Amino acid sequence: MAVAHAISEHSVVKLREDVHGWPAGTVGTVVSDYGDVMLVEVSNETGKALDFVQVPVAKLELKR
Repeated sequence: MAVAHAISEHSVVKLREDVHGWPAGTVGTVVSDYGDVMLVEVSNETGKALDFVQVPVAKLELKR
């Protein structure tokens, strides 16, 4: 998948579907790249980290 290769550390991403209690559409930042799985930081509007979730790349898309 071409999009999967474009997602890397520091990418701003959006969840394609619900993951670990976060609904589809939730925006986060990739903080670690584990190949097929990314560690995504979900933050509030002030930048405070709310959660860190491991998300399969297939469930992510780049935020445009």
